[in-house]
Amino acid sequence: MFDRIAGRYDVINTVLSGGIDGGWRRTAARETGLTRGRSALDVACGSGKLTGELAKLARPDGRVVGLDFSAGMLAIARRDHPKLEFIEGDALKLPFEEASFDASTIAFGLRNLSEQVLGLSEMWRVLKPGGRAVVLEFVRPPKGPVGTAYRLYLRTLLPVVGGALSGDPPAYHYLSDTIDSYHTPGELADLARSGGWSDIRFHGLAMGTVGVLSGRRA
Repeated sequence: MFDRIAGRYDVINTVLSGGIDGGWRRTAARETGLTRGRSALDVACGSGKLTGELAKLARPDGRVVGLDFSAGMLAIARRDHPKLEFIEGDALKLPFEEASFDASTIAFGLRNLSEQVLGLSEMWRVLKPGGRAVVLEFVRPPKGPVGTAYRLYLRTLLPVVGGALSGDPPAYHYLSDTIDSYHTPGELADLARSGGWSDIRFHGLAMGTVGVLSGRRA
């Protein structure tokens, strides 16, 4: 599915988010605390948008790697970020030694993992002491008018607009159909603890519909 929609994925995300998805990624990148010369791994990197934001913080001499299982997405990432390192790999079995990176991230990919706790554990395993892991993810719509409107948007407008722009309606019905599997902030934190994370914190974005979860390895 991701291979099929790779070519228009970024444009569609910008349209569907009203142009604010870039700000979410910048916030997630800053949450890592990454500085010049440091290293980061962006898991489920897709077309490399968050990977690029991490590279801005680590440049010019830091190492930033993007990893994804979709060859189509990686082709776009390599085209748009030719100076960065991208590899095809499994988020549940990261091909890196323990304590390899100063930061690890995943943006809007956690819900797609078949074993989310294992994926979070792997992100933690590759962190150096003092490093920070960060998850940027949709969260379950909050109760009240905002949550009701957001749920209606996900179930009606998103699949229609996304399907029309991508030419692949089933791909965007997938997002809509999985709304009830979105986690609450507390559930995300519990998953991270089960994956071995510590010093966990969370803050919401976009009126509580998106969240940034982070942990720091002692």
